Amino acid sequence: MTIFSRLAGGLSVLVSCLSISLTAQAQVGLGIVENSRLLDRAQLSADYYILPIGSIRKVNGVIGAEDSLYLSGQVTRFTWQMMPGISAKAAHDKTLEELKLADAKVIYQCHSRACGSSNQWANKVFNQSRLFGLDVEQSYAALKQDTDNGPKYYALYSTKRGNKKVYLHLEIIKE
Repeated sequence: MTIFSRLAGGLSVLVSCLSISLTAQAQVGLGIVENSRLLDRAQLSADYYILPIGSIRKVNGVIGAEDSLYLSGQVTRFTWQMMPGISAKAAHDKTLEELKLADAKVIYQCHSRACGSSNQWANKVFNQSRLFGLDVEQSYAALKQDTDNGPKYYALYSTKRGNKKVYLHLEIIKE
């Protein structure tokens, strides 16, 4: 009986993870993530959201983007670990193309060291330490999509860590 209950519990966790992943994929509509592992999904209300539209630099001892948009609204964030064989650049480029096909316009984008420090993007911008990777393997894009329900903004970040794991992070801000 104990084996059966453990098996049922494990199966329940697997089904739950699969349904979360499918729900996130349906909500975002990105083909690149369909075989990837959803690590984090969060939804929150933000009175003060900073969308970087410039590289991250340290100026006068303060770390921040060269330029930013200040938004408020509902924020939905997703972090995926990409399946092996997909590079950070490929994940970023494919996702960027899918967002552009949905009429999202690029406000700002950068690649590699031009973005600044991956450590700062991971820990200061996104508060996701797992996104800290190699500076030369990172890409970022900020996009805006005009919808019937008002503007929607996207912050898209991808990176490859030293352990070869590739992560894709997407934040959707609805004003």
